[in-house]
Amino acid sequence: MSMLSTADPLPLAVGVLTLSLVLLAIAYPDRYVATRALRGVPGPRGLPVVGNLLHVLPWTGRTLEWLKFLVDTYGPLCTFTLPKWGRGILINRPEWLAHIKQYDMQRYSRGPKEVAIFTEFPGKKTPIASEGPEWRHARKAMLPIFTVKSFTEHVSLAMNEIIPATRALLLDASKKDVPIDWNDLAGRIALTIFTRSAMDLDVGLITPDASCLQRNDPLCDALGVLNTVSSRRLLNPFWQWTELFTGDRTRFLRARSYVRNLVENIISTREAQASQKVKETSDQHADWLSAMLKDPTFNDPALIRDTLVALLFAGRDNTQNAFAWSLYSLMGSREWIDRMRAEAKANRKPGREMEYGDLSRYHVHLAVFYETVRLWPGVPKNGRLALCDDVLPAIPEHNLPEVKVEKGDFLFWSDYHMMRNEAVWGPMANVFDPSRHLDEDGFFVRPAAPNFNGFGQGPRFCPAAQLAAYEFVACWAGFWPSFDFEHFDGPNPAGGVYERPRMTEAFTPSLSGPFMVKVRLREGEDAVAL
Repeated sequence: MSMLSTADPLPLAVGVLTLSLVLLAIAYPDRYVATRALRGVPGPRGLPVVGNLLHVLPWTGRTLEWLKFLVDTYGPLCTFTLPKWGRGILINRPEWLAHIKQYDMQRYSRGPKEVAIFTEFPGKKTPIASEGPEWRHARKAMLPIFTVKSFTEHVSLAMNEIIPATRALLLDASKKDVPIDWNDLAGRIALTIFTRSAMDLDVGLITPDASCLQRNDPLCDALGVLNTVSSRRLLNPFWQWTELFTGDRTRFLRARSYVRNLVENIISTREAQASQKVKETSDQHADWLSAMLKDPTFNDPALIRDTLVALLFAGRDNTQNAFAWSLYSLMGSREWIDRMRAEAKANRKPGREMEYGDLSRYHVHLAVFYETVRLWPGVPKNGRLALCDDVLPAIPEHNLPEVKVEKGDFLFWSDYHMMRNEAVWGPMANVFDPSRHLDEDGFFVRPAAPNFNGFGQGPRFCPAAQLAAYEFVACWAGFWPSFDFEHFDGPNPAGGVYERPRMTEAFTPSLSGPFMVKVRLREGEDAVAL
């Protein structure tokens, strides 16, 4: 005892620490501390104590590329361990995903790690960051937007303003022979549709003068920062600390503050108008936001704010991505542009834009929409935490065994890679081919789960699927008869060349950078009528 009391504490502490690390390395020779061994499942070999941390760190910010590496190297089933996440299992087969979705929020959950990320953005009181009763309440707050009543009374009305305004912008660009960033314009269209239909608000993003596209949109910029920074956190167990050094934390907080302040100002303005009981205002505002503010069920400022932030993000991002990637694909498959144009002309009704009730008549447009979503699904990567022990069924036709899942395991998958997998979608899985969604008579056939997971499955199925399809079809049906688009091969402002569009690392399949195109008014179209 006297020897311990007189010993130098520093060497003693080093010795204890070294012994502890040696014992931990013996107990966990190839995996993260406190994780179980999983025999018979391939995966990158981990290091003692830290598991696969050093393997994953170089892939930070490139999660989809990492998942592709795992699938190509080990197949649709593999495993790894990471600090904070514990045991991870990649399950890149639709049959296993269907099992997870069937028991979502029963046997599986987002888990505290993902919830912490989604609580930061879009917010704690949204469906994406909640479970159980809180999830049901948050989901209920959104649902009135995604009803047939809303589509016919609000969205169709907005379309009859936004599509002609966008045509006027495109006409101006064609007359001036100036290129436009289609990715940026797609985001402006999507955001304007949402704000006009859900909040009766014109945010001024689209004008008849194409020069409006030269003005930065701070809301779109802020949402882009929140999207990309949040996504990078998924593979970084120490993001709360590393972001302090990279500057991402400052950028994130600044962007979130801008979006929240904007939303809160919209809400406070609408509440002030309601309290004044101005007759003109009450006649005009019969939209989702006004109805929500009047409903005592949702008398929670944080719920209203977070819901509106989530809808601003999702309402813009998913539709923007579908617009952007569809044009990118169609410009390499122009026969589909011709078919969409012919269908739009055949169904066109003079004096008004396409209405929601007409959607089922646009078979080619719907096929193009679903093929775009197949190749660029709304959530390219995802995961769930096991709340209890479970067994994923064997898939004997693909020589895949049943998989034992233990409570605390985290299961990952990539819808993006799964729906481009030849073992799932055939030898042309990676090719843009809308004909796979048309029958022999040319009628649209909705792709079925589990092979198609563009909008999720189970209780968390995306309620905006039908709305996104309508917005997509209505806009393209309003543009194709009058305009054509070509790649812009000219120099960028710095004198270089524009990069080929690619997908950036984000929650959603966002297109990185500008997608520059030239607009051409089609021969025989009446510019005055536009």
